[in-house]
Amino acid sequence: MSRQADLDGDGYYETNLLDSNEDGELDTVLVDIQGDRYVDIAAFDNTPGDGTFVADVIALGFDGDGLADVVLDDTDLDGIFETVIDGGDEVLANANPYEIAIVVAPTA
Repeated sequence: MSRQADLDGDGYYETNLLDSNEDGELDTVLVDIQGDRYVDIAAFDNTPGDGTFVADVIALGFDGDGLADVVLDDTDLDGIFETVIDGGDEVLANANPYEIAIVVAPTA
C-alpha cells in the first residue's frame, strides 16, 4: 500500500508513504525535495507495532539521481544514528539494510 502527499502545499506530491510489508503500518517515507521526480531522502521504520513512524534508517542521495550516497543507521533504536555507511548507489527506496528490495533502479 502506498499514498502520495503534498506536505508543503505547493501542489506537487513530493512524498510517498509506503506500507512496504503490508502489515497496515507506515514503514517507508520517500521524499523528492528537488521536484525532479527522483527520491532524495528515504526514511525507514524497522520497528513497527506501536502505530507511530520513527525512522531508524535514513538514506540520503545528494546527486539528484535517486541513488543512495550515505545511509544513517540507529542500530540500538535510541534515536541517535550511530552508524554512517556508504550508500553504494543503491536505489534509495531499497537502501534499507533490513528489508528486501521493493522497487527497481531508475533509468536515465
